[in-house]
Amino acid sequence: MAATSQILTAVLLFLIFTNIKGKYKQIEIEIAGKNENEPAKIFSESELKQFDGSDPDKPVYMAVRGVVFDVTEGKDFYGKGAGYNQLAGKDASYAIAVWSLEDKDMHHDISSLSDNELKGLDDVFLGTYKKKYPIVGYLQYLMDKHADKVSDRLSGEL
Repeated sequence: MAATSQILTAVLLFLIFTNIKGKYKQIEIEIAGKNENEPAKIFSESELKQFDGSDPDKPVYMAVRGVVFDVTEGKDFYGKGAGYNQLAGKDASYAIAVWSLEDKDMHHDISSLSDNELKGLDDVFLGTYKKKYPIVGYLQYLMDKHADKVSDRLSGEL
């Protein structure tokens, strides 16, 4: 009996330790304006939808982790009728993390992702979007989530 109890305690401690130690910490999102004189544009989800590639006179935008990128340069991928057009005009962080183009996955809630999926999302965020496409703004939910940091930063600039 004692051996079984010790084994169960050891297994429980192992699970607790690996869950604490193994948690992937996502990269921090840096919120900044285009330049010193122009503050960051804040988009609502409905505003972002206007840049889904359906209007040829407008740029094509998409968001990853609340950061809005101008992907117009990649119109062949994100423009109307293109293979990744489902990602345009919305924050599709979850879909990008799980490599899906299904409508049900086109959202920004990444709370259910595994550590590997979160790391993969960060890799794509940094290696593809942030590296290749200009940042044009941020979604309101990101600003709300980091309101204290944004407020501290803005008050320091005044």
